[in-house]
Amino acid sequence: MTNLERLKLQLSGKETDRIMTYDYMDNSEVLKAYGGWLPGKQYSFEELLEINAKAHKGIGLDLTRAYHDPSNHWMKGKVENWERFLGVSPGDFSVETGGDTAWISKRPFANVNELEKKMPQMPDIAAVRDWYTPVLEQITSVFSSFDRVYIGGTEGPLSDAYTYTDIELFSMAIYDAPELVERLLSVFGEFSRCFTSVYAENDTPPLQFMGEDIAGTGGSMFSPVFIEEKCLPLWNEIAAPIRERGGKFIYHTDGRYGSLLELIFDKFNADALNPIERCGCNDIFEIVEQYPDRFYFGNVCCETTLPFGNRWDVEDETLELIERLGPSRNIFIGSSSEMHESIPLLNVETLYGTVQEYGEYPIDIERIRRRRADIAPKLETRSEEQASSWQ
Repeated sequence: MTNLERLKLQLSGKETDRIMTYDYMDNSEVLKAYGGWLPGKQYSFEELLEINAKAHKGIGLDLTRAYHDPSNHWMKGKVENWERFLGVSPGDFSVETGGDTAWISKRPFANVNELEKKMPQMPDIAAVRDWYTPVLEQITSVFSSFDRVYIGGTEGPLSDAYTYTDIELFSMAIYDAPELVERLLSVFGEFSRCFTSVYAENDTPPLQFMGEDIAGTGGSMFSPVFIEEKCLPLWNEIAAPIRERGGKFIYHTDGRYGSLLELIFDKFNADALNPIERCGCNDIFEIVEQYPDRFYFGNVCCETTLPFGNRWDVEDETLELIERLGPSRNIFIGSSSEMHESIPLLNVETLYGTVQEYGEYPIDIERIRRRRADIAPKLETRSEEQASSWQ
């Protein structure tokens, strides 16, 4: 059984042989150890794809939405696409990198009056199709040759809008220039819809991802009423192409969901949720109990357990997910957001290796509980409540 066949069966509610792994992999040590990537060497697009697919296969990652180029942060690619499709002038935006992240360090405006003169233009789907179709075909072909599944991903309109403006200016514009906010959301909503439309019209996996960060650790970043009124119609348009094809749609936001779950699941009717952050943000087990008919992508903590825990912490947290959610067949296990650079290679290997060893169906609950009892004295970062949940 191939991973694509396995994915299609699971999404259609049919039995498969094991739990699948899913992640956003941006860890250069993984590429180095399993894909042959060398720091300082220049690689072509085709070579990077093969390095990523080979690394994913070697470490046991089945499903992803991206490939990683350690030399170029994804934020740079975002700005390049604004220039390519939205009429943004080259040089108007600058991206600066530092540590493990990147940010827009220069924008061509500082207030709403200047923003009005530098608004993005509506995209042309024909232009998106001409560029994205061959890129998509190339990525999926390379990943498929290694039996890895690559799914399409797009940014949500709200995330793109406040990234374009800076969140402080965007928040001010909601009150001071609502017509500009409407325009921004319309442009970026159409931009996302162009990408999901092209993805759906090609021979691609029946699963689509949208990243729309609307929450932080304290809850919703904007008024839920504002999000529902301004974004929900756009989300439905963005998800329509894959839904019309009979596929599933993953909604992604970091942070604490709280009342936003009702918007995401009950009103938007998302098929799946990612990444379900831990560390006091969300309890995946409570969410699954409330919405047992959805799919979940994540949830081993990449804030504490993966970067700072030992291998036993990672194994225990992974085993807990397999034990409690594996039998329901609606979990795709991976990190709670991304396999970032601060995560030791051993912990990455431990997560995927644990799924491979204990994730076969039918799930052997007793074997998992025995293993969790054996390693409980070795845990360092997991709380007493989590560590004792095997009892």
